[in-house]
Amino acid sequence: MTLLQKRKLRILIKRTIRNEKKQKLYLLNLHWLKIKKQKDRRRRRTFLKLWRMRRLQFLKATLKVA
Repeated sequence: MTLLQKRKLRILIKRTIRNEKKQKLYLLNLHWLKIKKQKDRRRRRTFLKLWRMRRLQFLKATLKVA
């Protein structure tokens, strides 16, 4: 195998590895919108629970004073 052939083979191997990695990342990020929506829903639920807890504490505190 000549040096030129070795170089071409090395370049070909690099290219295939790079393409496989790109494809893998693409497949991983295919459902990014679904994941984003799910995170938003979870965040909203958490904020709602925290708001309710704070509201209840505030109401209990005001009732004790009155």
